[in-house]
Amino acid sequence: MEPEALETCPYNHHHRIPLSRFQYHLASCRRRNPKKAKKMASCKYNACHVVPIKKLEEHEAACVNKSTVEEEDSLSPLKGSCTQERNEQACCNNITRACVF
Repeated sequence: MEPEALETCPYNHHHRIPLSRFQYHLASCRRRNPKKAKKMASCKYNACHVVPIKKLEEHEAACVNKSTVEEEDSLSPLKGSCTQERNEQACCNNITRACVF
């Protein structure tokens, strides 16, 4: 059995976490490091990509997961559409929510 690949935590570079536990670790480490977390942001293409806010735009432009997400979006024709039924239901329930795009 091959050893699992390790990822480095963006909140504490001394933390090396197996890829299978990385998402859980990010959530707990973010809570333990609120000052550092305020300076970091998650990539919109992969939430496990946490980078400094100043470098987020650069990261997202070159993100390896970008093409996968854009491909999935193009396959879903209803995403981003707001139907009349949904608007009527929201009105009837006295819910004032905008459609999410």
